[in-house]
Amino acid sequence: MATILVIDDQDRYVDLCRRAIPEHTYLGPARSWREAAEVLKKQRRSIDLVLLDVHFDIPVEQLIGLPTNASGAPPDDKQIARTRRRQGLDILVRLRRHLPDLPVVLMTARDDLDIDRAAERLDAEEYTYFLDDEYVDARSLRVQIENVLKARRGQDAEGPIFWGRAPPMQRARARLQVLARGRLPVILGGPTGTGKSLLARHYIHPRSGRRGKFVSVDLSTIPRDLVGATLFGSARGSYTGSVADRKGAFEEADNGTLFLDEIGNLTEEAQKMLLGVLQEGTVTRLGDVLERRVDVKLVVATHEDLGALVRQGRFRRDLYMRLNPACTVVLPPLIERRGDLLRLLGWTARHVAEGLQLRSLVNEYRRRAGLPEDGELVVCTGGDVPEPTPGRLVLLLPDRSVQLLRRHRWPGNLREFAMTLENALTFTFAELVGLPVGGRGDVVQVRPKLLRDLLQAVRVDAPVDESGWKCNVHIRADGTLNHLAQDVERQYFTKLWEQEEGDFAAMARILMGDPECARKVQLRFNQLGLKVRELKGGAG
Repeated sequence: MATILVIDDQDRYVDLCRRAIPEHTYLGPARSWREAAEVLKKQRRSIDLVLLDVHFDIPVEQLIGLPTNASGAPPDDKQIARTRRRQGLDILVRLRRHLPDLPVVLMTARDDLDIDRAAERLDAEEYTYFLDDEYVDARSLRVQIENVLKARRGQDAEGPIFWGRAPPMQRARARLQVLARGRLPVILGGPTGTGKSLLARHYIHPRSGRRGKFVSVDLSTIPRDLVGATLFGSARGSYTGSVADRKGAFEEADNGTLFLDEIGNLTEEAQKMLLGVLQEGTVTRLGDVLERRVDVKLVVATHEDLGALVRQGRFRRDLYMRLNPACTVVLPPLIERRGDLLRLLGWTARHVAEGLQLRSLVNEYRRRAGLPEDGELVVCTGGDVPEPTPGRLVLLLPDRSVQLLRRHRWPGNLREFAMTLENALTFTFAELVGLPVGGRGDVVQVRPKLLRDLLQAVRVDAPVDESGWKCNVHIRADGTLNHLAQDVERQYFTKLWEQEEGDFAAMARILMGDPECARKVQLRFNQLGLKVRELKGGAG
């Protein structure tokens, strides 16, 4: 059973839920953002999901997101009607700003509202168009609620994979649960370092139901003239240096999973051969005529846009369609998972400290500190040193250390994050094992200065990125361009303030190239009607 908050100006949806899906507890309906914020402030920890209507026919004074005309005149009837029609999307913007991890299902009975793109842009977990048929509507909504709750009930970590609670990762997990079991190929997209090979090996392969082995091929590391032999095998004498018959990756992975990393690097000839394997289910070794049947779960990965490569003529359209682009799962960059950072920090630090590279060093320190080698290891953040617990070793990251991790852009994503923590712990324990252990030997601090030095050492960009700071904004059509510009400015000021955790000097460095301009940035911040107290307080 879950506790679900309904935000709607009418009783229809909450009544439908209570009649047709009675196993859950429903709060509300909250008929405006103000009412919803009050409920969330009091009961946030107990709320598992939000059902949010889009159209709100409520008094003007209860609406949020109303345009502010440059002349100071009140919004006209057209602006008010447009705001009511899309009020739920404005509420979703507030929810995502203050409670990024809270799942939301958008609902509407109006087929003239295009909420598909808005749901994707604003990270709504699901959306549904009601058909005015209670049975069909309730069944559709039940499926969506259960899918979201099932993903939420899953553990943050599963083996070597950290899923977290960020909506993009929850959606990826839900899709992979289905795609892993089927026979269709899977395309894993997303920037380098987001964990594509990890997912293929430790999530998709174990769930595919296949008894064969997992075979991985990184196409970016293979010479072009050896790609065909590597994938499809070769007969003796088929090329210079081929002195024996040789299986290719497809045969090695028969009845198992084949992972092809950086599929965009595949040569034109290899693309043609791969298409033949996918169509016929057979592979022919280079220099041979015998067809060998193979049954492989194919997973391909790329950091490039395969659709763009097709349009540029660099990737075969027929192969792209055979790979089934509808089964693409895009993994988000780490910068889009900020809400998971503390949980990811604890999980990664424990994973690294207990790994082969660091285990002996950590255990040496434990022995010197009089702690058992098999004792518990926990990660704490903040300024308070936890009370001692017998046998427990505490890794303490003070607030300043956490701030440095939050502000870093992580271009290398999870791979860079794990490497940074591994380096930090290596230096930390290496320094400590050469010193006498005194006082609280059960607490090991990861110093901010050490983290700062490590993060600066790996920076390859200029202090201010020449391409500029980027963020997504939501364009809301308005009668005046001046108000539209102010609305966009408010959005990126808010996002930048949240990213830099209220540091106006850091904001000035990004916006004006000079941290000494912090006062100017703060003044403009205030002129836009943004209030630090409200942003800090949020809805929680």
